[in-house]
Amino acid sequence: MATANQTAQGPPQLRIRVDGSELSPQAAADVTAVSITEDLEAPAMFAIEMLNWDAAKLQMKWSDQDLFKPGKSTEVEMGYGDQRGTLISGETTGLELSIHGDVSPRLVIRGYDRGHRLLRGRKTMSYTNVKDSDIASQIASDAGLSADVEDTSTTYPYVLQHNQSDFNFLRERAARIGFEVRVQDKKLIFRARKNQGQEALTLSREANLLEFYPRLTVVNQVGGISVRGWDPKQKQKITGEAKASGISNKMGASNAGPSLANTAFSETHASSVDRPISSQGEADKLATSLLDTVALSHITGDGVCVGRNDLRAGILIKFEGLGTRFSGQYYVTSAIHRYTPQKGYRTEFCVERNASG
Repeated sequence: MATANQTAQGPPQLRIRVDGSELSPQAAADVTAVSITEDLEAPAMFAIEMLNWDAAKLQMKWSDQDLFKPGKSTEVEMGYGDQRGTLISGETTGLELSIHGDVSPRLVIRGYDRGHRLLRGRKTMSYTNVKDSDIASQIASDAGLSADVEDTSTTYPYVLQHNQSDFNFLRERAARIGFEVRVQDKKLIFRARKNQGQEALTLSREANLLEFYPRLTVVNQVGGISVRGWDPKQKQKITGEAKASGISNKMGASNAGPSLANTAFSETHASSVDRPISSQGEADKLATSLLDTVALSHITGDGVCVGRNDLRAGILIKFEGLGTRFSGQYYVTSAIHRYTPQKGYRTEFCVERNASG
């Protein structure tokens, strides 16, 4: 079995750039740990820990340097040999000094991808006759980001952003239609959840999977979800429904979580009445998105593998060698890439799946 500090490609490699320039050999030698955290519900973030004591001058070494002051662009690559990949391209937002007994002082440099700019401040504004993809494109432009936006079909007569940050508002809009939001370098990505199709990579217990703890439950699974609203123009109610029998994407498995719950116990339903609805199509999409989200909590898991810079939040991966019930495709909701000179490079992850068996 491969280990976290050595693979067939050779020893792990780390490269850090600040404002486009690679760290000096002296600075790179003082790096003691690096972590990159990706999560579908928040901007990606990085933490770089460094030795911060100059024994010759008897003073702090890096904490007073401009090299890591807030606002500096920071890029981190990890990989093996010349197969490094950029895990984050962001900006420094904070510094932490650690003084503890006789241990040499440490400096931790923290920062986020440029999605953190969308969290700065709150605003109230209205949009008329727009699609969610139009809103995403406008928010990207206002933040100085390019846009990689999948077109959405529904046009809304009126959408209100009420005392919300752009990031939280956009995430709220995305959740209504089964989309996700992320920022990569200087590009805002607004796309449908990628929990179907061909997996991006495979992890195997015999090869590169170090730890994995999947958990299956049907406790929170429901057989259907209805969404209710009111059409003020037609003066009639709007009802959208999604049922377990309509879940066609089972991620390579045979039994969706909601269907398993119906079979094992009595069929149950849930309803949503607290979200504004303007059309039948909007109600149906919201109901489907809510049921898909519930179904994806059927199996959740976390684990650790040999460091892989292609294991990212928002991709589909496959597990082999775990038996019939737990083998198959999973959707990655978060990934943490960790590097230390002593332990090498490893990747921690959280996944979810809507079906089993």
